[in-house]
Amino acid sequence: MFDVTMAHAATAATVATDAGLGGLVLEKAGQYVLIIAFFGSIIWFLRFLYGPKGIFRDPAWDRWNDEARRDDARREAELAARGDSAEAGPDVSAPVSPEGERR
Repeated sequence: MFDVTMAHAATAATVATDAGLGGLVLEKAGQYVLIIAFFGSIIWFLRFLYGPKGIFRDPAWDRWNDEARRDDARREAELAARGDSAEAGPDVSAPVSPEGERR
């Protein structure tokens, strides 16, 4: 009886390997495809929730980004006005509050 059950299992595995989603799960490359699709869907979902224009994104993040862009544009304009072609390093002179906000 055990031999008959194993024969049926072997036949089912062979049929699953040859057909569709069962073959995708049983093959090593198919497992990699499923893993990549799973983690890709998690990444997309988190980006939808917390990414740019995300529904749970804190508006303070966008304000900080806008301020940083304005500061960078101002520094670029100052460098262009002075005629320096050297890259400006990070601005370490700006005070930072304990909450992480630039003032």
